[in-house]
Amino acid sequence: MNYELPPPPPEYWDRKYTALFLNTTEGRLRSGACRGDKALPPVYKFGRRVLYKRVEVEACVKPAVS
Repeated sequence: MNYELPPPPPEYWDRKYTALFLNTTEGRLRSGACRGDKALPPVYKFGRRVLYKRVEVEACVKPAVS
């Protein structure tokens, strides 16, 4: 049998996928970006596209070390 590795996740995620990953709404991400909410990952704009870096989104869900 020939098994192939799944493709690596893209470096940037769109707002819809990011909202699903963070278990929140797209509206919450949109308003958080306008307000500069530090609890959410920063936004990167490519033309009209709003994207989030995968590693920064994943860092939002990692527990803080105490």
